[in-house]
Amino acid sequence: MNDTSVLKSFIDPSKEITPQVKAYLGEIEEGLKLEHTTKKQGIELCASYTKTIDALLKTLYAMKKAELKCGASTAMVALGGYGRGELNIRSDIDLMLLYKNSITPEIEELTQQLLTILWDTGLDMGFSIRSIDECLELAKEDHKTMTALLDRRFLSGDESLYQELNRVVQEELFNNRNTNHFIEEKLKENAERHARFGGSIFILEPNVKEGEGGLRDVHAARWIINARGARAIEPFSLGLISDKDNADFYKAFDFLLWMRNELHFRANRKYDQLTFDHQVGIAKTLSEETFGTAPLGLKEREGTLPVESFMQLYYSHAANISHCSKLVLDRFLNADKRSSERAKTVDKLTDYAVLEGQLSIRDPELFSKKPFAVMQAFAYAHEQHLKLAVEVKDAILAISENPPEELRTSKESASSFLVMLKSDEPYRALFEMHELRLLEAYIPEFRNIRCRAQHDLYHVYTVDAHTLFAVRELERLTKEHKFDFPLLANIYEELKKPELLVLGVLFHDIGKSEGSGHAEKGAAMMPEICGRLHLSAVDTELVHFLVNKHLILANTAQYRDLSDEQLIIDFAREVGGIQRLNMLYLLTFADVRAVGPDVWSSWKGALFQELYFKTLSVLERGTFVIEEAAPRVDTIRAHVTELLEESSITASVVRQYFRLLPQKYFLSTPHEFIARHIRVLNSLESNPFVMNIRHDTHRVFTELVICTHDVHGLFSKITGVLAANGVDILGAEINTLRNGIVLDVLQVTNSLGELLISDTQLEKVESDLEDVITCKINVETLSGLHKKASILDSRPTPDVEVRVSFDNEVSETYTVLDLFAPNRVGLLYDVSSVLNSLGLFIRIAKISTKGSEASDIFYVKDIFGQKIYWKERLQEIREELCKQITERGKGMA
Repeated sequence: MNDTSVLKSFIDPSKEITPQVKAYLGEIEEGLKLEHTTKKQGIELCASYTKTIDALLKTLYAMKKAELKCGASTAMVALGGYGRGELNIRSDIDLMLLYKNSITPEIEELTQQLLTILWDTGLDMGFSIRSIDECLELAKEDHKTMTALLDRRFLSGDESLYQELNRVVQEELFNNRNTNHFIEEKLKENAERHARFGGSIFILEPNVKEGEGGLRDVHAARWIINARGARAIEPFSLGLISDKDNADFYKAFDFLLWMRNELHFRANRKYDQLTFDHQVGIAKTLSEETFGTAPLGLKEREGTLPVESFMQLYYSHAANISHCSKLVLDRFLNADKRSSERAKTVDKLTDYAVLEGQLSIRDPELFSKKPFAVMQAFAYAHEQHLKLAVEVKDAILAISENPPEELRTSKESASSFLVMLKSDEPYRALFEMHELRLLEAYIPEFRNIRCRAQHDLYHVYTVDAHTLFAVRELERLTKEHKFDFPLLANIYEELKKPELLVLGVLFHDIGKSEGSGHAEKGAAMMPEICGRLHLSAVDTELVHFLVNKHLILANTAQYRDLSDEQLIIDFAREVGGIQRLNMLYLLTFADVRAVGPDVWSSWKGALFQELYFKTLSVLERGTFVIEEAAPRVDTIRAHVTELLEESSITASVVRQYFRLLPQKYFLSTPHEFIARHIRVLNSLESNPFVMNIRHDTHRVFTELVICTHDVHGLFSKITGVLAANGVDILGAEINTLRNGIVLDVLQVTNSLGELLISDTQLEKVESDLEDVITCKINVETLSGLHKKASILDSRPTPDVEVRVSFDNEVSETYTVLDLFAPNRVGLLYDVSSVLNSLGLFIRIAKISTKGSEASDIFYVKDIFGQKIYWKERLQEIREELCKQITERGKGMA
């Protein structure tokens, strides 16, 4: 018994039809949901759901035609995903009622009764009524209608009328002129869609339908190829891709259809965004289960969460969809360019030929006979800006599936590979190698980070995509970054062996396949990899250093006190030389900028540059010893006195100021800033406080100098006022003078990361500071300090655990407290309040965010001015911070 017969037996025409249809659909959907959960197949379930809707529409159409005695010539035509037979649960059901000549009253009544039932069932219907002429006229004006007609499928009614539609569409709509224009528009639309939905397969929360590597890539390939014949064929079965690619494609396509059904079931509506909460939920569902016949293996491995394993699976399938869709289109659209008989022979390389800007091979077996020729061809095409002919790509794909040892180990391959890395466009070469699977064939260790996800808001891309984007940042230093980052561009240009830096960038995260400690684990792979690349021992050691130490410059600059001379000397000693420093600086720049579009900031750049110059000074000096302080301080005092000569501030006032602060302050603070601070202090007089404002347009922050008499919990109060007024703190230095006056220097921005230039906002900050410092109001009462997140702003994010660690080695006089916690308004106020309640004094605070995680450091002492060594005391601080931050965070959720 077919589905239509089952439905007819289910419906009693003597009773109201709509409730019966809803009950039938509900029963069918429950069965489909069980099938979806147990079988975990996408293509089969979508086909089953399509048949269910087919049966419903055919039955209702026949019943209503008979009931109304409608003899007009009409046909029901399925369009879109429904027409393709790939209808996802809760998706739009696009249906067209095709009529002949003109609409009659009986057709209008038939339409009205059908729509009333269908809409009342809750189905998401897209319904149109058209004649063949109207279809043709509308399609010529509307690209979407023209596209929809490619997915047409006859359902019921006058089949001869449908066949006439077929003829007209083929002969009049998709003729050569129209088809070529349609294909151009579709290719342009494809590129625009990719850009609109993130510009990459490997984004944090991909759209499984519209994003790159999503289902729409498959649809686009089908539309473009079907447009040539205006009929429904399956382009992925035309022999345009290998059997392996074909198998990978259908496995990926099945997975994405299942994934879309899963999202729709979970949301109980059409919903295609794979958000963080859905990622975690689906990963949990699939853990220890299988998908089809292949184990997912979503077990928690060391350093890898189940959700990261799941997303790696998703990205792998999405990459296969993208790869196969591009291959099919490329081979179909360039089918007439496959012959190289008329190609011009390349003088240097007789095995190759060039035709119309494409490099081709004369012998189809060339790469099998001489594997190193693969890299040779790539290098020549890269150098001459040639495209690889289709047959060359085919041959590369074939050899990449089972690469011979000679490809990876020959000197010829290594030489060609390094030439590409030394060029001005290493990213362009590596990106195409990655797309053709050659990069992982040549560097097999790279395969383990392909599509590897990191479940946080900081790492926007997968590890392999981030790595290639980091190389792109280096490449841009020779192009658009040349004027934006002139120092870095000059350093890069002056490198004697830029290919070694590119290798360091290419391999810097390769150890992430091994879990935690990726820098050390990646560095351990370098001797073997560099050996295959035939690098010298010296060059191998340099690449090893870059991979092993690629985090130290960013971590030191962002999370440590750069005014600490011993810290700078220790850092310089660890780096060891100017060449290494230059490459490490460039790698850090590329690494941070490639993490995500909003990760780099002028503030971070300024910190990196400060550490670079301070370290360079030590390395150029050639000695890792702190210079004697007293003579330097005397010179600084004399210069500051000169700077203040035109003001009313005398030399004796300057001498007194130099007695009030430790030498470290004067050695680490620019002379003009010391003079500014003296002016601020001199203006305090009988005022409760003074706030001085300076805008740093180059580094894009506003510096606030707040001078007042020290009171218990002052820094906590200042951070509370700033948080309540929407001011973000980047860093802070708390200078307590020996006369009981405090000079706090804070680098701040507004909530958008811009200069704090709003007079209204600054006036409000100043007013609130005065009220809090003079105890007119309690900082806790300020509105906005503990403002709950708006429901409009809230979105699912990965969980961030509160973590606290201590370092008593990095500073001689302070305990360094590292805090990691969920980022939110008022966090710094809460932390400083807790530290204050624990009897700790903050000297320096540095604030950083990584997506939804705040990464803050504090240089602290106890009430006796000592570092904190006791394990019991450190544990007490850790527990209290974790407890208070967690509880206060819940109160704002």
